[in-house]
Amino acid sequence: MNRQWKLLRAVLVLAWIVGILVPLYSFRRFSTSYQVAFDWVFHTHASHVLMHTFLYGVLGCLLCSLAARPIRSAGRLLVFALAGVAIVAVLQEALQMICEHVVFGGDEVFDFFVDLNGGFLGTLFFIRIARHETNSTSEPANPAYRR
Repeated sequence: MNRQWKLLRAVLVLAWIVGILVPLYSFRRFSTSYQVAFDWVFHTHASHVLMHTFLYGVLGCLLCSLAARPIRSAGRLLVFALAGVAIVAVLQEALQMICEHVVFGGDEVFDFFVDLNGGFLGTLFFIRIARHETNSTSEPANPAYRR
């Protein structure tokens, strides 16, 4: 069962990354109804930031779920997750720039740091939950979540 669970988590991580990397913004030019729906969801800068924070927060949690056992410290887990988030964020911004014929600028840098912030928050959330679950069981504390 453990092997199946690990495989399921790996597939979920890959699917989430593919979902992030697909340039959904580009599909606006092919469908007026999609453009209206997309613009309705992302009509403010705040909604754009919240969506990036959510997407990369979940990515941070998912990456942590894959690496929590092999990585025995919260600091190393944080570095691993943020490195993964940074790689996906750079790829996503690069694909977006290519698809939209946009030159690198301040918006891309801002999105990158919002993505890192989301990954950081998601990783901290995972570590906090994992520590809480470890401390609430009758078993000795798991060293995987110590600093």
